[in-house]
Formats: sequence, structure tokens, C-alpha cells
Amino acid sequence: MNKKMGEEDNFLNKKPVLDEYQVKEFENNIHYAMEYHLPITFTLHNEGNPQEMHGYCVYIQPVTKELRIQKKDSSFKYIQFDEIISVIVED
Repeated sequence: MNKKMGEEDNFLNKKPVLDEYQVKEFENNIHYAMEYHLPITFTLHNEGNPQEMHGYCVYIQPVTKELRIQKKDSSFKYIQFDEIISVIVED
């Protein structure tokens, strides 16, 4: 029984595999939101548990693929592009 539970835990902790189309769509949505200063909701892979983050993308570091997000309380959070599993631009 422990082995079966361990297998389920491994399944839940894996990051979804994104194809090129999804990655390109994320990039386009982020650039669109930056251009028109629209809020974005990111879903991040955080140690197997999805975590949502709301805010504005204010800067993209192209070399490290790191995004600077200004949260609604005016604080900043840095996230790696490869942590993102979903991007929703809010109107």
C-alpha cells in the first residue's frame, strides 16, 4: 500500500510537459500584457503544488528568462519562465 501511495505522490509532483505552442502562447500573452499594462494571473509549479500569482509583468530578463512581477501590493516577485504552467491575461 505504501508503494502505491508513493507512486501517486510522484505523479502529483511532476511538472506538466509543455509543447512549443504553449510556450509561445505564454510568451505572446506576457508581451501583450506588458504592452497594454494589463494584469496577469500566473499558475506556477511550486514543488508539485500549483500556486497562483497575480500582478503585472514589468520586466523580462532575456538571458536568464526571469520575469519581474509587480504584485498588487506594489511589491516585486521574481519568477523563472520555466516555473510557469499557465498564463491568463485579465482585462
